[in-house]
Amino acid sequence: MIVAVCSATLVVLGCWLLRPKPAARCRTKDRRRSPGRWVTIIPVALAATTGPVAGVAALMAVGIWQHSASARRAARATRQISAAYPDALDLLVLSIRAGYIPAQAIREITPFLPAPLRTAFSAVDHAMRSGSRFADAMQELHRQLGPIAQPLVDSLSSADRYGLPLAPVLERLAFEARQHRRRDTDTTARELPVRLAVPLVLCTLPSFVLLAIVPLLLGALSSLHT
Repeated sequence: MIVAVCSATLVVLGCWLLRPKPAARCRTKDRRRSPGRWVTIIPVALAATTGPVAGVAALMAVGIWQHSASARRAARATRQISAAYPDALDLLVLSIRAGYIPAQAIREITPFLPAPLRTAFSAVDHAMRSGSRFADAMQELHRQLGPIAQPLVDSLSSADRYGLPLAPVLERLAFEARQHRRRDTDTTARELPVRLAVPLVLCTLPSFVLLAIVPLLLGALSSLHT
């Protein structure tokens, strides 16, 4: 009975980990993620030779590893977006000051944006070319960039709907975005000593023991034997 339950659990976990990803999560191809499938298959193959209990344990370990890896990728993408977002706002302000309307400004600055933002702004331009209203197309920014883009979406939608002056609002948003990026940079700099503590301890302490403590111990032991 226990073997049957463990085998069923192994099959269910294997199917869940090896399931195909939805299309919404696979907007772009990322070859760096391909080893994750092999990391899942190899423990399953090895577990088949050792028993279902070991297979369940291996699959649970792989599931935890994949979850932590996806969390790290999401955090890295968020940091990249936060770092590049103020520059995109500055380009948008320059385009508005040059006389472009918001829809034209987004279309003009898209090729010059960093990769984390180019996809989102291209989605806005594609939605407008497909016939969507500007306010509806702007929701692509919030959908792909997250809450950081919501003030920009609201400002551009209000300006397009009511004809409000846009450049001062965008300049304020760009200033706030630069301040937020500066605070994130300061926080990362303050965290650096803590992150370096572990490798420094792991590398320095063994060398100190080998070079300072071990010779003294060997000398003491040799004197005792003599």
